[in-house]
Amino acid sequence: MKNLRYLIFPFLYKSSLIKLSTHNREDTYSKVYSNSKQYKIEPQTIIFSGNSNTILANEVAQCLGVPLGKAILQRFADGECNIQVLDNVRGRNVFIIQSTCPPVNENLIELFLFISALRRASVKKITVIVPYYGYSRQDHKLMKTQSIAAADIARMLEQTGIDHLVSIDLHRGQLQGVFSTSVPVDNLSPYLTLIHEFNNHPLKLSPPNDLTLVSPDFNGITRAKKLQDELKIAFPNLKTKLAMIYKSKYPVTETEISLVGDVNGKNCLIIDDIVDSGNTLSRAADILKKEGAKSVMAYATHPVFSGKAALNLGISNLSKIYVTDTIQVKELDKQILQDKLSVLSIVKKRKFT
Repeated sequence: MKNLRYLIFPFLYKSSLIKLSTHNREDTYSKVYSNSKQYKIEPQTIIFSGNSNTILANEVAQCLGVPLGKAILQRFADGECNIQVLDNVRGRNVFIIQSTCPPVNENLIELFLFISALRRASVKKITVIVPYYGYSRQDHKLMKTQSIAAADIARMLEQTGIDHLVSIDLHRGQLQGVFSTSVPVDNLSPYLTLIHEFNNHPLKLSPPNDLTLVSPDFNGITRAKKLQDELKIAFPNLKTKLAMIYKSKYPVTETEISLVGDVNGKNCLIIDDIVDSGNTLSRAADILKKEGAKSVMAYATHPVFSGKAALNLGISNLSKIYVTDTIQVKELDKQILQDKLSVLSIVKKRKFT
């Protein structure tokens, strides 16, 4: 067993240092991710954090062995945001870590003003790290007079002056295409966090080594398939199958929901990118239990947890809920869900056998 310097942010290093794509897909994760060499970021690189997830930003800085950049982020009495960069950033490569989670509009404005302040300070390049991309679900028009907010936010970020955007598990991958070719977008996969969790805390499955991955809707089936492919490499003895909950219309009634796939007597893991109100996961768990599933768990990358989401999930048929720390989970929600909730870090060092 080797210490794994597991970073979900490889873009902070020179591209020549980490080339995971050169490895054969059949190689085990222990071979691909067990490089113990210590990497250092370039001296002219500096990392700043917004107010949306300071804990995550501090973990990134600590993992890289560098301090966060100094800046003043304050609110005036009327709620206006004021940002002042204290470090000398002239000619330097700058990274800003800021999730656009609730309060979405406040965090977005803070991000825009942060980018503007850095541009006015003559930085060389700005890379925006947005672990959770707010408005990502508004990526198409349902009605003729509706806005496409995901694309509008992308245009505003470009106009403000970013050079590169990095996000994790975008709602739809094609969102990368709304940015111009001058602003490359990286959509990082979060599933290594779940693989490491299963490696360190193996699932108690009955029947053993049998897991059914369930997409809660048609659009999420590619997400479930991607996790299935990664699980096959990490755990060759684990047998995985796919299932999908199909919703025929919007809004959806109970009679218009059907299950595609066999879950009778199976261990089910629902795969989604966002848990907001918790209704989608709760209803999916009810359907799976009704169809004879033996156990139902859920994984969602971004724990938005709006309103009474924690209460909805707490009384649901879900036995376990996995989320990541792209959004900071409120302490009250952790207390409500207790052992049912596991928050997986996307930054901390891991060990993989």
